[in-house]
Amino acid sequence: MSELLTSMLNGMMISLVSLFGPLFLVMSGILYTKVKRYKRSRYFAQTGHSYFKVVQDTGLYGEYLCVAAIEERVPNPFILTNLYLPHPKNRERTTEIDVVFINQSGVHVIESKNYSGWIFGHEQERHWTQSMPNRKKFRFFNPIKQNELHMKAMEQTLAVERSLLHSWIVFSDRSTLKRIDVADVPVLNRKTWKQQIALPGEARLTLAEQTAIYEHLLQFASADEAVKEAHIAAKQRVT
Repeated sequence: MSELLTSMLNGMMISLVSLFGPLFLVMSGILYTKVKRYKRSRYFAQTGHSYFKVVQDTGLYGEYLCVAAIEERVPNPFILTNLYLPHPKNRERTTEIDVVFINQSGVHVIESKNYSGWIFGHEQERHWTQSMPNRKKFRFFNPIKQNELHMKAMEQTLAVERSLLHSWIVFSDRSTLKRIDVADVPVLNRKTWKQQIALPGEARLTLAEQTAIYEHLLQFASADEAVKEAHIAAKQRVT
């Protein structure tokens, strides 16, 4: 009896291995490719975050996907992530910018919102709304106003004309921009945004000028833990 049971179990194990083994190999191959691509990215080089930390954090993953989209379409791009610039109204504070991309048309300041659901918002409203399939609704701070603070910080830090700075609000492709009332600032899903961000635009900066801006901003991309903790504490006091 025990021999029969052992034989049956062995047969089941062989069947399971035969069935799921190839699937496991395929999934492992896909994961290996994604991790390898991530470790070649500027996002990994600048943040040092592990791939598994990034994919488990919605915000970080959205930032990485923005960086990956630029790297996919633009050869040798100037990209910076998680910049802690001096706050434009209070120099003892900082403001954090998700992603910055520099090309011949200027400095692109990108606010990533890796949200799902339906998104509603007006340019002048303080808060926008995320509506989920289960009918739950969540309010979040107007990303245009949020990025306007980043734009002012960038303008002061670089001491450049405002026309050289471009604000972008990028939502996940899992979201539907249901009713967005804005005038000048592009509010786009990532798929549409990555097609537009790759366009060269009007030539306003030489390669030397792009390099100089990148090198100047690079110092703000390596904030230590003290700066990050102070930034979080200041945000909590305000909210």
